[in-house]
Amino acid sequence: MSRPGTTTDLRRQRGALTVLTPLLLLVIIILSVMALDGARLYSLRGEMQAQVNVAAQAGASATQSCGGLAPSSALIRQRALAAAQAQGYAGEDEALTVSTGVIEVPGGDNVLAFRPVNFIEESNAVLVSYTRNEPISLLLPESVFGTLDITVNAAARKEVTATLSAAGSTASVDAGIVGALLGAVLGDPGYVLDPTDLDSLRNTTVELGELLTELGVADVAELLTLDGQELAAGLRDVAGVASPLGQVLDDLLAANGISTVQVSEVLDVVEGTQVPVDSEFPLYDLVISLVLNVAETQQDAAGGFLDVPLDLNLNTGLANVVATTDLRVGEPPRVVVGPARQDADGNWRTRFYAPDVSLRLNAEIDLLPLGLINVATLSLPLAVNAGGAEGAFVGARCATGTRNDVAVILDLERSIARLGSGSIDPDNGEIIPQSVSLSVLSSALLPITVLEADLTVAGEVPGVTENNVVISDDYPLYCDAADGCYSDEYTDTGDGVSGLDLDVDLSNVTVGTLPIGVALVPLQNTLESVLGDVVEGLAVALVNPLLEALGVGLGGVTVTLSNATQGGSQVIENVPVVMGN
Repeated sequence: MSRPGTTTDLRRQRGALTVLTPLLLLVIIILSVMALDGARLYSLRGEMQAQVNVAAQAGASATQSCGGLAPSSALIRQRALAAAQAQGYAGEDEALTVSTGVIEVPGGDNVLAFRPVNFIEESNAVLVSYTRNEPISLLLPESVFGTLDITVNAAARKEVTATLSAAGSTASVDAGIVGALLGAVLGDPGYVLDPTDLDSLRNTTVELGELLTELGVADVAELLTLDGQELAAGLRDVAGVASPLGQVLDDLLAANGISTVQVSEVLDVVEGTQVPVDSEFPLYDLVISLVLNVAETQQDAAGGFLDVPLDLNLNTGLANVVATTDLRVGEPPRVVVGPARQDADGNWRTRFYAPDVSLRLNAEIDLLPLGLINVATLSLPLAVNAGGAEGAFVGARCATGTRNDVAVILDLERSIARLGSGSIDPDNGEIIPQSVSLSVLSSALLPITVLEADLTVAGEVPGVTENNVVISDDYPLYCDAADGCYSDEYTDTGDGVSGLDLDVDLSNVTVGTLPIGVALVPLQNTLESVLGDVVEGLAVALVNPLLEALGVGLGGVTVTLSNATQGGSQVIENVPVVMGN
């Protein structure tokens, strides 16, 4: 049976398919082309991202915190462009935008961002941006589908973080000097530090992770809020209570005022610095800093000075000298951890200080002893102001390629050291000059006055500024599992005691009962020369060793590099960019 409607419907369907099929094929082709173009654009964007990634890393190796002595914006751009080209970049040089700045966490939102800076001295990071205009499709008409701007960026941070201190020269100290310092803060004039204990103290470092675990705190920020007693106890427990070092720290726990000292007064971590848990700190520097901080808290109750039980008997052949010592601490040193770059105000972020100390010596002098006869016996109060030498971490070369070491570069400023007869102002540590009366006698049995005079002593070792001092050119980043991290010490003594410009002056000289006449001038010159030798002998035997134990000699400074890390390196793709401070 025939169905007239069926034939008509089939014809209509064939007609519809004839129209729709080409359209469907066209849509499929377009979608396929767009899928291919999408894959192409995605792949292109990946290539562009890889290029800016390597460019940012290469540029970051020339920033202030990583680029050594001569970082420059031109060098940063040159390195970034060369690295991008090695990765396949073939565009115009100007299409690659290179900006110098810092990577930080702005506004406390815990999201890292890049902030451009005006001066390269502030920088620890490089941002590389690349925008490329591409047709959406290579096969379909550009006039229909248009073009697309593909923009990528990457910021890379590289910086060396160093642990520095000017708290003392471990090469020059002895057990007697350090024992006297400990005895001063412990109020125990008879305190004795065994040489084995000193070796344990100056040859030991403590790992940050161990200390944090022992004290039960999560990070450095929490550590800095603790007090000195908690720090000493933690260091003792890390070292071992029964060890020589543990015993020294256990003794220090008994010091009056130690609980009033904050860890932040001993250890200074520059804001924003990431301190790896395997970083190490020098025990000697930490302990000396802690001791001087305690001394500072005690000295006010002791009239501004702390009695250091360090007596000296000196025989120069021309004089017998017995001297005692008092110490005034103006500013204790700190162990500082930070990078080699400036803040927005142009100040170096990582600064360290030798202690600002003054010494008060009382020297009992027998001049020209001749058996039972002394030409003169006098009490000479000597005052010494060592000031506070200082320095800054101003340059670092990062480890690159197969080279697993870094360079650490400093600026140093040695303060003027002054020495003279007189006293010390307990409020500011400045020398108050004064003369001392001198009477020359022929014999204690037959006291005949030869002459009387006012004696004045004044001496100075000039301060010197040195820039770009390389404390280490090849500090290894690897810390040995058994021996710990490498330690480097830079001692800049200047001219030391030999640079002491000393003037000993006898004034208001009056002739006594003997008719010495023309012999007065030679005798006066002899006495001035002998007294000059006595004062220089005191500086060599007592003053300079004590100051060096504290990190600052007469006109000198000692800096210890105890750790350097490069663990803060990172690359951030499509990083947000913020402006301003």
